[in-house]
Amino acid sequence: MPAFDPNDVRKAVAEFTPCHQQKFEHLLPAKDVISELRQKRASFRAIAELLTQHCLPTGKTAIAAFCHEVLGENTRPHRRLPRKRLPAIEPPTETKIVLPAPATAEPGEPATPKTFTDSSRGPRIAQIRKLIPQNHEKTDPHP
Repeated sequence: MPAFDPNDVRKAVAEFTPCHQQKFEHLLPAKDVISELRQKRASFRAIAELLTQHCLPTGKTAIAAFCHEVLGENTRPHRRLPRKRLPAIEPPTETKIVLPAPATAEPGEPATPKTFTDSSRGPRIAQIRKLIPQNHEKTDPHP
């Protein structure tokens, strides 16, 4: 095995060329065609199909990236801007409902209205025991 010679390595470095292609190197010859098609409002998919038919196989994603980076087209934002929220209005904390005196009150008793309180949180659920029974309905003997 020959010994390490720095001069041979420097010569090899001077002659070295990278193997990978420049980005969009295969699309650069068609830059004017792609630009003209985009001015005519052609989609990325339509441009990719047209170029593939004419011996330049490519995909719509590559065309989109080419248009954004080389031609300088604007990209659409991926997210919508959040809507402005209005300040919250505080609901009333408690609602009182006053019912008229029951029809079954005796003449000597003072009529006292029943009051119910309604909280603003949660669903409204009827309290069956506090409802006034109709004359033709049977009443529950339990309070």
